[in-house]
Amino acid sequence: MKLTEDERKSLVLLRLNNARQTLEDARIIADNKLWKAAANRLYYACHYAASALMVKFGLEAKTHSGING
Repeated sequence: MKLTEDERKSLVLLRLNNARQTLEDARIIADNKLWKAAANRLYYACHYAASALMVKFGLEAKTHSGING
């Protein structure tokens, strides 16, 4: 995907914000001892952060597993 520098920065910030929000969700869920759900939220927090890094460095994954694999 071809992005301008401003679009790239905005997308990185959006994905990092998603990672932070999802990490906070995981904390709340873990406080309630819902471990499977907390692990799911942690997985997605990492997914969003990795996705932000890929955008920042101009890398592209066509699939979900392309980011996590």
